[in-house]
Amino acid sequence: MNLHELRKQKEYANTKLFNECGVFWAFSNEQFNENKTQLKEGEKYVSIGAGGYLPKGNVNALTKGMKENEKAYKTALKRNNLRLKEIAYEFGNHECFYTGDWTVVADMFPDVERGVIYKLYLKEYKKHIEWCELTGN
Repeated sequence: MNLHELRKQKEYANTKLFNECGVFWAFSNEQFNENKTQLKEGEKYVSIGAGGYLPKGNVNALTKGMKENEKAYKTALKRNNLRLKEIAYEFGNHECFYTGDWTVVADMFPDVERGVIYKLYLKEYKKHIEWCELTGN
């Protein structure tokens, strides 16, 4: 299994969990009223940030499920020897090649030595520069 497949698998698991827990997204009162999920009597919605809401009674299930999904993802990364590919992906995701700040990614992976991450950053930066030169970007 490759990194893309693992990320899709994690996304599917999180989407399934969101649906089970009644998570919905709203960025206006109109969207809130259109998207809100069923509440049990006397229950209220709580915000999970970034425009996300869910019934308060489902917070523990969501928290537990997210931890389980993340643990399964990390186990699969390790089993498929994709940890460094995940770190390299995050360099691009956090625009490290434009900002020059690789430490934001290093902070995400406290279990990996910073020297290893820095060497990977230099290697991936070189690839990025070569790609930019080839494509004229």
